[in-house]
Amino acid sequence: MIPLVLLAGFLGAGKTRFLTELVPALAAGGTRVRIVLNDFRDARIDASRLGELSALVTPLNGECVCCGSLRELLNVLYQVPPDPGSVMCIEANGATETDELLAHLTSDARLKQFTLPLQLTVIDATRWQKRWWHNGLERAQVSTATHVHLNWTARVGADRQALVRGALQELNPRADVVTGAEFGTWLNALTQRVAGSTHRDVSEAVALPRSGVAHAHAHPFGAASLLMPQIVDRDAFRRFVHELPEPVVRAKGLVRFTDAPDKVYVWNKLPGRKGLRLDHSKPHADAQATAVFIGVGLPVTVLAEQLAALG
Repeated sequence: MIPLVLLAGFLGAGKTRFLTELVPALAAGGTRVRIVLNDFRDARIDASRLGELSALVTPLNGECVCCGSLRELLNVLYQVPPDPGSVMCIEANGATETDELLAHLTSDARLKQFTLPLQLTVIDATRWQKRWWHNGLERAQVSTATHVHLNWTARVGADRQALVRGALQELNPRADVVTGAEFGTWLNALTQRVAGSTHRDVSEAVALPRSGVAHAHAHPFGAASLLMPQIVDRDAFRRFVHELPEPVVRAKGLVRFTDAPDKVYVWNKLPGRKGLRLDHSKPHADAQATAVFIGVGLPVTVLAEQLAALG
């Protein structure tokens, strides 16, 4: 059996960042890792951040894996061979309804090589329940979790951390709050324990979907993937990101700067935070400078014109 782990969390919570901690922890315990990475547009952007780790990463572009891209996800999982001593992680995009997806992963008899799904939800300590009309979705992603990881804690004080932890405990008292290393140790032990099993129901704690779940909404989130000038001025690009229109909930992509034209960076701008996060990347050879925007009612024409002006 192969442990099946659903990695959830709202847009920008830090799911890919968590994987960069988890994968080395699993590898240190001798566990092989496969990852399906789902995103609205170009999943290869986040996949490039994992490319240097010892993991087999499958980017999955499109809609949420709980609905529009569900068939593509299942087709990938069906093709995974029996591989005792390995783990399958699904990084769902931030708008995924976890109860909907867990219902499919739990009931599909063709997923017989996997355990029943576990779920770890990544929470942004700075933004927990500051999502306006999306607060319900964030709570729902916690309610089905077996484990929770509290991210960006260095950005908040002890009082805020205690408030968030208390809210998570009240919402889902059975979920363990873990670090990447702690979850890696736990998952390594589970992987060894189920390696010789042929029964799906083998984990001590599994996320079970609510019965009779109907899809709660047609996702209000849309996405646009736009090409950027291949090389841009760093300061001008920072200004562009800082002044993104309000409907943009999340923005990221690949970028090269005039002061370092041979380097490629994955860039991220998260709502409610100042500044721009840059991670050095080694993407595939034909990677182009790209901007991916996620939000509600995206002003695509305006964004395209602003990007063009950077050249």
